[in-house]
Amino acid sequence: MIEMLVYISILVFMLVIILEVIISITQKDRIIESKRNIENSAALTLERVTREVRESTAISVPSSTRLVLTESDGTTEFYLSDARIFLKENGIEVGTLTSSSTKVTSLNFIRFASSTSEGVSVRMTLESGTTTAYRVESFYISAVKRKR
Repeated sequence: MIEMLVYISILVFMLVIILEVIISITQKDRIIESKRNIENSAALTLERVTREVRESTAISVPSSTRLVLTESDGTTEFYLSDARIFLKENGIEVGTLTSSSTKVTSLNFIRFASSTSEGVSVRMTLESGTTTAYRVESFYISAVKRKR
């Protein structure tokens, strides 16, 4: 009887350790997923903005959350709506640049110009996750229009 109680207590101890490991792995997976969503959304948005700014012929920032670029073949517009960044090309909405599980809490387009260059500085803050795996990250980038 005592021997059986010892075996049961050992098994219970092993099960507790296994459950703690599983819970820890699940929590880390949620954190990684949140970070991945934020980084993918930021990379896609910033890369697209940079590429379009470099190819543009004119830069306009009607509001801090709206960027309009004039190019030889039309216009490209980036704007914030419903906590997501959208893209329009020639007046037609192409879609979102941020994932559905990522919220944009702050977006600022700032146009800068000097006698030799013109460009846009982009500042944005993204958040993703649940209460146990919630992440917030800020991103900054400046893109300069190419001389023609």
